[in-house]
Amino acid sequence: MRNFLVVGRTGVGKSSFINSIVGNNVASTSRYEACTKFIQNYTCRNNLGDICIIDTPGLAEDDIECDRKYLEMIKDSVDFTKIDALIYVSRLDETRFRPEEKQTIYLLTEKLGALIWNKAWLTFTFAASVPKESRHIATINRKEQIENFVRIVTSEYGLNPPFQGFKIKLRVDNTSKTWTSKSIPIMSVLTKDR
Repeated sequence: MRNFLVVGRTGVGKSSFINSIVGNNVASTSRYEACTKFIQNYTCRNNLGDICIIDTPGLAEDDIECDRKYLEMIKDSVDFTKIDALIYVSRLDETRFRPEEKQTIYLLTEKLGALIWNKAWLTFTFAASVPKESRHIATINRKEQIENFVRIVTSEYGLNPPFQGFKIKLRVDNTSKTWTSKSIPIMSVLTKDR
């Protein structure tokens, strides 16, 4: 079984992303408030393989102490030696690299260790909210912003080998029913041997 730890700020669509992977509404979602307050494991079995998706509380919602408590809960509950990839989730439709995102990356590195980034994937949600003609450039810009900041933070923590960038980059949209009609199913990416 492959294990994936899903992390990111509150409201970026982590639980909706998980629902799209599993194919059912197993994780609670809300447009108005954070739903995930505890770590939740979701197992998905199909002919492509077995996976476990670990949903975590969103960061940068309240105060930094709340974030630290959530991260301690993650650190105490998750066996990082069994994690195949950390999936960092961010919104593609944001035009600026927000301070909350920087804080989230910094706290993830501080509490979970810089090494987690060397097996990290980047997933952009709300991709269909970006006009099709600017989606590619938005993806490149947002990816570079996040990767550059992760490089800075992990170098401060002496990550060796240095962060080389995200292994996998995905664009998804959980609000559009036709979004994945011409793309690769998410499940096939998660179950493929790497």
